[in-house]
Amino acid sequence: MNRFEDAIARELQLRVKARTRSVRALARWAAASLPPGALVADGVALVVSRLGDGDPDALAARVMTETPDRFGRNWESGPAH
Repeated sequence: MNRFEDAIARELQLRVKARTRSVRALARWAAASLPPGALVADGVALVVSRLGDGDPDALAARVMTETPDRFGRNWESGPAH
């Protein structure tokens, strides 16, 4: 996880109630989806807009399976940090 992803994850933890693993997965997806030069707030807004009133853990599973080659198939296995 790079600094940009980590900054998005820290902000998401304040706004979204989800497992740490899911928050990190959403942050990683947001960072990869944004253009160069985007701000942390852009990443948070992207996740929040896609999440709506849905379940953050389910969204994390969905976005990680959309591009498994980018994130790896076993993103849920192993330690959460």
